[in-house]
Amino acid sequence: MSQSTTGNAEVQTRTIAPSTALLGLIVANATVFTSSFCIMVIELVAGRLIAPFVGSSLYTWTSIIGIVLAGIAGGNYLGGRIADRYAINNQRAKRTLCILFLLAGVIAAGIGIYNQIVGPLFAELSFFRLRIALHVTLVFFIPCAMLGLISPVVAKMALDLGRQTGRTMGSVYAWGVVGSIFGTFMTGFYFVAVMKTSTIVLSVAGVLLAVAVLYGLASMSRSSS
Repeated sequence: MSQSTTGNAEVQTRTIAPSTALLGLIVANATVFTSSFCIMVIELVAGRLIAPFVGSSLYTWTSIIGIVLAGIAGGNYLGGRIADRYAINNQRAKRTLCILFLLAGVIAAGIGIYNQIVGPLFAELSFFRLRIALHVTLVFFIPCAMLGLISPVVAKMALDLGRQTGRTMGSVYAWGVVGSIFGTFMTGFYFVAVMKTSTIVLSVAGVLLAVAVLYGLASMSRSSS
């Protein structure tokens, strides 16, 4: 067995204190809660963002829901590969999440700009449903895919804590759904009523960047200890 393989085995078999494992699971749950919350906020304000260009209709919301789900699915798939390659221990998982949240925040901050650029591109397209689908894809697919990358990395980090696999994954999935529910109601009942759409989008980007900073600090403090 090679030295690198032995090192990975030592990382995987290292005993983690129950209190540390519990704290790690809480952090993982809070992370997927936040990323899922942000996805739903973006999805719900998407209709308002593109309405000046394509209106608001069943076709609009069908495209938004479908493209957002496609972005999440693609992100989840790639995120699993990223988790296996880079999140090989707790420190590297935190570093990976720092980078992913940073990229997601920067990309989310540009949604309003993408919308203004894409809006006039398909104005002359006669097939209106295709026009809507193309608009939504170009503006929202990549931001949602970036957010979709996060959950598999968090799941890998949580599993490496050594807790029961079923309960750990169930907890992570459940808190992701809770974040989506909370984001849905907060956006529909509060954010839209008190904030401009552009402000909501930038606030989401700010939250993502703040989480990136927290994970960056956590990875640095861990490596220096």
